[in-house]
Amino acid sequence: MNSLLFLGTGPGRPVAGRFSSSCVLRTPGACVLVDAGEPCSQRLCEAQISAADLDAVLITHAHSDHTGGLPLLLQAAWLAPRSRPLAVYLPEELIEPLPAWLDAVLLPSSLLGFPLEFRAWKAGVPREVAPGVEVTPFPTTHLDQLRQIIDPSATGRFRAYGLDARCGGRRVVFSADLGDPADLAVVLAQPCDVLVCELSHFSPEDLFTFLKGRSVGQLILVHLAGDLAGKEDLLREAAREALGGAPVTVARDGELVGF
Repeated sequence: MNSLLFLGTGPGRPVAGRFSSSCVLRTPGACVLVDAGEPCSQRLCEAQISAADLDAVLITHAHSDHTGGLPLLLQAAWLAPRSRPLAVYLPEELIEPLPAWLDAVLLPSSLLGFPLEFRAWKAGVPREVAPGVEVTPFPTTHLDQLRQIIDPSATGRFRAYGLDARCGGRRVVFSADLGDPADLAVVLAQPCDVLVCELSHFSPEDLFTFLKGRSVGQLILVHLAGDLAGKEDLLREAAREALGGAPVTVARDGELVGF
């Protein structure tokens, strides 16, 4: 069976009981990490998944709650030890600074003992990230406001992607972080088996209104805003109503969901 193991389901700010964004997509022939929020290495260890066994790491955008666990993950792979190459798919803007970051924390490529391959996402271009797993990134507007604050003239930066993954005849859409639910309009124009959707940057009402009538076989809510703690049952019922009774999971850290 294909499965999703949620290592961290928290929002951008630390909240009790939820770690930063990270999820393992597993199929009978592949093991892929989607985002590397901390402490993904510890969570992998608890799930008895070695960093040496990952086929690829997929980074959706540069925010530290999606990337902060990457150095320790690579250190864990070095110490495993890992020998086969590891591909890290990510926004192109990260390919230059990441090696400098790894050098600064004493993890240069010459030390790792395995080839580390940074591969840039290109919106709309599918990539076979692991055997039998094809992923097509789609752009989101999550970082548009931040661009206006930090560097309005920037080009080639502030890219954020959701991921459309196909494996074993199933289609899983990872929203990653969105600017607005409408960022999903194109990718949800066709039915999907599973939608893993954040709920931190807009209201539940906005999301469920957008999803109403769309063909989503199963909805998994993650990245919950801190003020939604304790409201999981209400969220689940409201989402099920919007989706016409489709299964809805408000994922907890450590939760395993098959599909």
